[in-house]
Amino acid sequence: TSFEYKLWRIAVFQRDNFTCIWCGDKNYEGRGKTLILHADHIKPFALYPELRFAIDNGRTLCVDCHKKTGTWGRYKKQNG
Repeated sequence: TSFEYKLWRIAVFQRDNFTCIWCGDKNYEGRGKTLILHADHIKPFALYPELRFAIDNGRTLCVDCHKKTGTWGRYKKQNG
């Protein structure tokens, strides 16, 4: 919720043209529903504090694609 995080999030969305980089979905008028986009950290926010606000550590994903990541919702410790 910090100002720096908000700037990072906007920069990731702008770089990716407000488009999910995995499925290519984006908002447009007349669609009939609003697409929710997330600015996802590629390397988890909690584990890589030095990369928290690095634009290259972010990607724009729709909710459906974000749910397919290993870190959806929170960092999940990998076994093995």
